[in-house]
Amino acid sequence: MLPGLPMKPVDPRIAEHPVERRGFVTVPLDWSARAGPHIDLFYRLIPAHGSTPDDPSKPIVVVINGGPGIPASFYRALDYDYSGHTVAPGLDRFKHLLGTHRVLIADQRGTDGGSAPIDMDDPSIDPDLIARYFSADSHALDYLAVVDHVIPEGEDYFVIAQSYGGLPGMQLIAQRDRRQPRGIIFSSSALPFEDPFHHTRSRRREQQRLNLHLRAVVPDIVARLDTTRRHLSALGLDPGIVHGLFVLLGKDVPGKWEPEVVARLDKIQRQGRAEVLADVAAGAEEPSLLNYILSSSNFYPGWTDRNLARAVSAEIPFEPWMIDEHEMLMQTGQDGGWRQALVDRIDRQPPPGTPSPTLEVLREALSHTHALFTAAD
Repeated sequence: MLPGLPMKPVDPRIAEHPVERRGFVTVPLDWSARAGPHIDLFYRLIPAHGSTPDDPSKPIVVVINGGPGIPASFYRALDYDYSGHTVAPGLDRFKHLLGTHRVLIADQRGTDGGSAPIDMDDPSIDPDLIARYFSADSHALDYLAVVDHVIPEGEDYFVIAQSYGGLPGMQLIAQRDRRQPRGIIFSSSALPFEDPFHHTRSRRREQQRLNLHLRAVVPDIVARLDTTRRHLSALGLDPGIVHGLFVLLGKDVPGKWEPEVVARLDKIQRQGRAEVLADVAAGAEEPSLLNYILSSSNFYPGWTDRNLARAVSAEIPFEPWMIDEHEMLMQTGQDGGWRQALVDRIDRQPPPGTPSPTLEVLREALSHTHALFTAAD
C-alpha cells in the first residue's frame, strides 16, 4: 500500500453469516493502473423476506449508500438479528424493500467497515491521496466490480443511489461499456455540477426557517436547549453536541419532527457521559475527518466544510440558541493536536476535485437509462 494510506486490518470472519451471502472482491487501488496495489471490497447480499440470497424470483437492488465515509452497516447492522427478536432502531432501512427484492450492499472503500478501512487515527494520512483513491469515481467502478462478481451475467439488477450515492451513481451509468442497471433511483441524491455555495446557502436558509418554526411550535425550546447545553458541560462534554440534532430539523412531516427534537433533548438531559457519546457515535452525527476530506473533493472542489460554513454563516447569521449544522462542522478535528493542524492545512489547500464525466456524457447516459429522481429517506 502507498505511504500515507495506513489501513486497519479486517477480520475475514466478517464474511461468515448464516442468512446473508457475504464475501470480498479484489480490485485495484488505482483503477487507471490495474497492475498496482489491490484492495478487498466487502459486500453483503441480503435475501428478501422469507427467501434466500440466491432466489432469482426476487430481483436485486444495489444500494449505493450516502456519506461519504459511512459504511453500509449504517443501513443494516452487521449483527442484525434475523430471528426478529431484537432490532436496533435506525439500523434497518431495508425492511420495506426486502418485501419484494434482494439487496446488495458494499462498504465503500476507505470507510470504517470491511473494505480497506483507512486508519484515520494515524497522523501519517495524506488527504490528497485519500481524495484521489477513495472518492466517487473509484466507488462507481468498485460497485460495478461487485455486480460482476455477485450477479450472474444476463440477470437484471437495479440501483438506488442515496444522498452522496448519487455521485458514484452518475459515474456508474456513465460507464456505457460496462454492465448497466435496468433502472436507477436517485434518492435525495447529490448530483454533479451543483453550485456548492448556492446549495449551502439554500440549506442554511431552510435550517434557519425550521429553527424559527420550532420556536413557534415549542415556545420553551430556547430554555430546553440551554438546559441541555448546561448538562453536557457538567458532564465535561462539548455543549455543541446539540448541533448534531440538525438532522431532525424538518425530518418527516410537520407535527412529528418537532416532538422528536424535544424528546431527544429530554433524553440527553437524563443521560450520563458514556450514554451521550454512544448515541452520538451511533447516529453518525459527529464530525468525521474522512467525510471532511471526501466532501471537499466530491461535493465542492476548491472548498471545505469549514470554508463554506464561514462564508455562508457570515451571510446568514443564526441566533445563538439555534441548532446550527455549521457550528458542528466547524468542530471537525479541533482537538488541539495533529488533526487540527491537518484540517487547517486542508482549509488552506483543499484536495483536488474528483474527476467527473461531462454533462454531455451524463445526458447521453441518462437517455439510455430508466431513471427516477426523488426526495426520500
